[in-house]
Amino acid sequence: MPQIIPVDNTGSKTIDVALGKNMFRLRTYYLPYTKCWLMDIMDTSDNPIIMGICLNVGVGNLVKGKSTLFENQVIRCVSIDGTENNTPDSLGTTCLLYYYGEGETPPALFKDKMLDEE
Repeated sequence: MPQIIPVDNTGSKTIDVALGKNMFRLRTYYLPYTKCWLMDIMDTSDNPIIMGICLNVGVGNLVKGKSTLFENQVIRCVSIDGTENNTPDSLGTTCLLYYYGEGETPPALFKDKMLDEE
């Protein structure tokens, strides 16, 4: 079962959260000029692991290929109302972050006409 990462739109915010078997420190912040939310992932001693992840809706895996610590794991930004995550108040209200651990299969983001019969 996927885990909702408890982020919100309180400007620049840092939280400690367990993802899989490890504890991480996540920092989310909004860039008004580019109209996007970013996230940094660090260990609990503030050592950087992945920095500047753009929290775009529709990306299959925001951490794929960026760190061996997240191999076979998925972090996704999902819109609950079909909007983009591009406003200062969208993260945590209309757009949520989901974490899928090892062995969990996230749902497909699109319908493949060759595989999905109507």
